Amino acid sequence: MKKTRTITIDPKMFISKPFTKCPKCNKEESFGSLIISGGHHTKKCRECWHSQSFKLPPLDKKVIYLDQFVISNMMKAINDKLGKKQKVDKTYLRLFEKLDRLVKLQLIICPDSEFHREESLLSFYTVLKRMYEQLSHGISFYDSTTIRRFQLCEDFKSYIKDEQCDWVKCLDVDDLLHGDRNEWQGRLIISIKSKIDQKEIDIFRKRRLEIHNNFNSIFETWKKQTAKTYQSFVKEISTSFGTGIADRYVNLIAQYFQASMGAKTLSTGDMLSFTGESSVLITSLLHYLPNDSNHAENLHKVLSYLRSERLEQVPFNEIYSAFWGVIAYQISKGGRKKAPNVGMFTDIEMVSTLMPYCDAIFIDKDMHSILNFGPSRKIVSKHKTKIFSLTNVTSFFSYLEKIENKASKKHILTVKETYGEDWGTPFYEMYSH
Repeated sequence: MKKTRTITIDPKMFISKPFTKCPKCNKEESFGSLIISGGHHTKKCRECWHSQSFKLPPLDKKVIYLDQFVISNMMKAINDKLGKKQKVDKTYLRLFEKLDRLVKLQLIICPDSEFHREESLLSFYTVLKRMYEQLSHGISFYDSTTIRRFQLCEDFKSYIKDEQCDWVKCLDVDDLLHGDRNEWQGRLIISIKSKIDQKEIDIFRKRRLEIHNNFNSIFETWKKQTAKTYQSFVKEISTSFGTGIADRYVNLIAQYFQASMGAKTLSTGDMLSFTGESSVLITSLLHYLPNDSNHAENLHKVLSYLRSERLEQVPFNEIYSAFWGVIAYQISKGGRKKAPNVGMFTDIEMVSTLMPYCDAIFIDKDMHSILNFGPSRKIVSKHKTKIFSLTNVTSFFSYLEKIENKASKKHILTVKETYGEDWGTPFYEMYSH
């Protein structure tokens, strides 16, 4: 006969510290924390079951984005099971301690992104995911394709009014995040343990290889263009995005027309292209034009916009072009002897889409040097973002220290009353369980 196991759940298990005197039954050390959600904290008595909800003050957390190599090294710095703690620079342990503390003090948030997920696919996915979720608490940036679309839609709305887009007003960080940046975090992090399909990893590897091969080809081309100026490289790169989107869309329409006439059979890949960035973006832009207008005229207006010089000033394209312009110029003058690796492609896409919406960003030394190259530094300076890397890591620690020092005594007291005295202690035991 199969034995059954009985598990008894005591409701008191869900009431946690800090405990205070119950305002109803006056029992000491019985009134504890039940739920912290959004802007409210609900407390409950373990003795008389009296509950009461308290409104928490509004927050304005700094948004700090961490490059994947920081996530990886912080993970290694506290993960005994990997056996690499002694090999990792102690700087990363200090970074984890300070960042984890400030996240718990409700002063900063470190959103995760598609870039974290993709770069974690090839190794240590589960433990890397655990690290970036510890600091993001479920707050994630939208994917880069969506952010580009949002920016282009905002600019197109101004374009059809013959106005310039006010980038300070039209989009802010909260428009581009899944989740509420300024919510008071619950004690638990809810994470989905999803199995990674080998097919997804294979597709990712194939895409990286294609990017690598394309880079090698472009590298050889740039190496021969010794007479080109930095600005001419930027101009060429900045026009390629919109023109590429427009050309791909026109090609899709031509394929669809051929298929409708029976002159072509669409493959699965062809069909998927109809849901790609070009189709989604152009369909979105068409929505801003009058429905009663001639569709061909509307499409012509959208394609003309995408092929115009106006896109040079759209933030993601301006930043992207400036950075690749630096690399192309360095290659043409012999300053870079090797083709950029796939990691550089990912870093530039990440910085160009996410940087404008962060208070600070921590990147690798190579990217830092590109951002500090004269002309590209001018582009970066248009945004409020503070740029850090191991080159100026001391300044990063000072920046984090200032954030904590600026927090009011009332705020720190509220955190302690809500979560307990020891809440700010870094979670060194993250990988022990």
